[in-house]
Amino acid sequence: MIMRTAIWIVLASLVGNAPAGGSAAMRNGPLLSTIGQQRGGARAATTHRAASLDTTHRVVEPADAFRTGLMALHSAGVDNFAVAHPTFDGRGILIAILDSGIDPGIPGLQLSSDSASKILDLRDFSGEGRIALRPIVRRGDTLVVGTQRLLGASRVAAVATGATMWGGMLDEARLGQAPAADVNGNHHVGDSLAIVVVNTQAGWAMFADTQGDGTLANDHPIHDFAVAHEYFGWAPAGLAAPVDFVANFTADAGAPELDLVFDTFGHGTHVAGIAAGHDLYGVAGFDGVAPGARLIGLKIADDAYGAVTVTGSMLRALEYAIASARRRQMPLVINLSFGVGNEVDGTARIDAMIDSVLLANPDVVMTVAAGNDGPGLSTIGFPGSASRVISVGATLPLSFAGTNLASSAVEPVAPFSSRGAEIAGPDIVVPGAAYSTIPNFAIGNEEETGTSMAAPYAAGLAARLLSGLRSSGRTAPGRMIRQALRSAGHVLPSGSIVDEGMGLPDLTAAWEWLSHPHEVADLAVDVGSVHGRGAVFLTAEPGVARALGARVVVRRLDGNGPLTLHLHASAPWIQVPEAFAISAGRGEFTVGMAAGAADAPGVVVGSVEIDGPDASAGPIAVVPVTVRTPIAAGGTRTPLAVTMPAGGVGRVFVPVDTGRGFQVEIGMSDPSIHGTASLHEPGGMPFRDGPSVAAGFGTAAGMFDVGGSDVVNGVYEVDAVAPPATAASATVAVRLAPLRLSAAMQRDTLLVTARNLVAAPLSVRLRAGLIGAERQIVVQRNVGGEVRVVVPIPPWATHLVLDTDMSRDQWSRFTDFGLSVFDRRGREIDVSPINYATSRAVVDLPDSVSHDSLAILLSPAFAEANPSTPWSINLTFKYYVDTPYSLDGGGSSFKTVAAGELREERFTPDAAPVPIPDGFLPLITVVALEGPEHIWTRELPIARWTGHQR
Repeated sequence: MIMRTAIWIVLASLVGNAPAGGSAAMRNGPLLSTIGQQRGGARAATTHRAASLDTTHRVVEPADAFRTGLMALHSAGVDNFAVAHPTFDGRGILIAILDSGIDPGIPGLQLSSDSASKILDLRDFSGEGRIALRPIVRRGDTLVVGTQRLLGASRVAAVATGATMWGGMLDEARLGQAPAADVNGNHHVGDSLAIVVVNTQAGWAMFADTQGDGTLANDHPIHDFAVAHEYFGWAPAGLAAPVDFVANFTADAGAPELDLVFDTFGHGTHVAGIAAGHDLYGVAGFDGVAPGARLIGLKIADDAYGAVTVTGSMLRALEYAIASARRRQMPLVINLSFGVGNEVDGTARIDAMIDSVLLANPDVVMTVAAGNDGPGLSTIGFPGSASRVISVGATLPLSFAGTNLASSAVEPVAPFSSRGAEIAGPDIVVPGAAYSTIPNFAIGNEEETGTSMAAPYAAGLAARLLSGLRSSGRTAPGRMIRQALRSAGHVLPSGSIVDEGMGLPDLTAAWEWLSHPHEVADLAVDVGSVHGRGAVFLTAEPGVARALGARVVVRRLDGNGPLTLHLHASAPWIQVPEAFAISAGRGEFTVGMAAGAADAPGVVVGSVEIDGPDASAGPIAVVPVTVRTPIAAGGTRTPLAVTMPAGGVGRVFVPVDTGRGFQVEIGMSDPSIHGTASLHEPGGMPFRDGPSVAAGFGTAAGMFDVGGSDVVNGVYEVDAVAPPATAASATVAVRLAPLRLSAAMQRDTLLVTARNLVAAPLSVRLRAGLIGAERQIVVQRNVGGEVRVVVPIPPWATHLVLDTDMSRDQWSRFTDFGLSVFDRRGREIDVSPINYATSRAVVDLPDSVSHDSLAILLSPAFAEANPSTPWSINLTFKYYVDTPYSLDGGGSSFKTVAAGELREERFTPDAAPVPIPDGFLPLITVVALEGPEHIWTRELPIARWTGHQR
């Protein structure tokens, strides 16, 4: 992070001679990737949101966005298909958007292409909009709601059928931060907006002082959206509301229960426009993928906490969507643009639950975002890893890829799009960037990128295919829609099967596939512990010849009849039998690797196609085969050359031990080419301290400097990424720390040690500096529910780094995990949802919280509605000073350390120069200068530092 990089620079100046490579290390920082930051569950698998928005000007005028193709319908041939089949535009199909909500007041989400109402229903499954209602008092024409008084009681009484009136408050402070939480648009977050509820002849209805004039006399009753399709918003007369709301009513023992449904995150509204928008912003012909489809918006996310889901919300919304489609007798497509990182692939509880629902409802099609953690391997999140969904990766449309592109340029796989390897996926890739509908508070953010945008694009493709079938009087199960899109995919030159699955589908080709009868067995492929979406992922050793292989188990889900399946390998180095048999619902075969296929560091990727008796159907299943070869263990800095097609990725794998830092420099070979580089931790997680940097030529090369405190045992992945329209080559130089650093107090002395890990002697100088304070807290609970942790803020702190850690096996039980930071008054400071079992949040502390305390709200969301298994999470709080304090007075000098030996340096530090809060330990950085060129660091909390309190 920027703050920690500044500490590194100051410590380098303290030691008196910054290394020659120091400038490269300083470039390591939190440069955002194409998608920016993760958002709820898309997290939302998620999308880019600008740091600040101009809410008065659109990023591009809608007419210009239409003219320049910012919906990218041409990429999958939607425009050509629409000309050939104008009524196969989603008519008669229901698309359920499980997301952060949908704003019903945005032009483009009003009517379908056949002039029918676009949104049929909006429901809340998050609880965020629940309004606590109580009987209220009427005094003449005045209603008393809490501490507020509203005129217009006679207006309310005129439609009421009962004597009791109910009232409650919507508190803006509950809704997060501006501008979204400023729902009445008065530039102040903190208002309490009164709501009155009465029973009417048409059912329960609510009143609100929407114009802020103190009376309900000029307001209209708002009924349940499913009954009346009514919506409202708070704004002065003549102005557009920042956010539109709808009402959901239920009753309990005769008393009303009210949930307001809204989208104060903007994500679900944007997704809805991509899937099925029509005449966006009033521009004729500016459509989403399936403008004839109807929508239901099912809010599963708490927008204020970063659009994280809540316990059980995904499954409850899924079941509601299926029941709604059954009731309306409409084919159903479900879109879920949410996801978090897989830890143990194939074990996520939500994957199994979704697969079970889809197996019981085979006519339902479900599209799920693959995730935005690319370009590293094994980064597909759950539930995009469920075996019966269409897992959707993203391409970068050329209209978003920059100007001055050659007309022959091919749309590349987006760098941010999550990749497979340990699991098979994604199924397909489609455009992951679009200009679409957003609530009024987010004007200026019409363009979004992420697999969150790709998933609804694929949902629109599925709706068009289903619409064509319905018009022809035919039906097809959801897996056949998936098979049609996969069979119609064309391979992009920027990636392999682990990058793009079966490629970018052509809608006309998919329709032609569906137009002919095919026999396709329903298969599940298991490899190792991965069930249903199996892939072969092997690790070789450079220069070491040994047999590598994997056993693949294939289960038939549509019966137990015997079946002979044929195998075809995509490359000669993949060894498989020609055929194998399934009997009693099960069969298996072995995938082997030819000797010499993976001798050099890097990765080779191929696949095994499984064909059934119907050759015209295409492969029934495809098993990706990936073999990675890490560099040899050691401290070599010998550069490795990688080549990338336009928009493609070159990969280098680095084995590292816990506590041993390393540096990686990625430089483009051509001065005119500017690419990017990314770093992924073992298992695929993007590097916690900033996963992406710019990578240029020479001194503009990108660099990652990973301190020993953050390194975990395993194989890291370093990726060089070419620009979208230009092939490139790069060099990747890796240097592992030749030292393992440590420090501890021995009575009044700070003992700093450095062990030489290499075979040659080293010239080493050791230093130490106080950089802040650290505290670890373990949270343990026997049931689900929110947990609040309060910690003090030292007066000198300007930043907080909060690390979270839980067991990888435990992580698979969640669908989401929210982390929100509040000040003592309950005002939200930051939202940083947790995306992996290990995660890092960096919080800028405003001046208003100095000498105060922070409240950390943990919001776990479980797959099951009623979780009963205990859970725990470790929290590590680190406050940092602006300027480090030297603890050694500069007395250390260079000394030679023989191979395998230990260098010790003893310092006698004074009392801590800044007050350390109770419960915290001083946090120091140990710095080792290796000769005149390299600096290695490790952060450590120091216990038993006598005299540190003052």
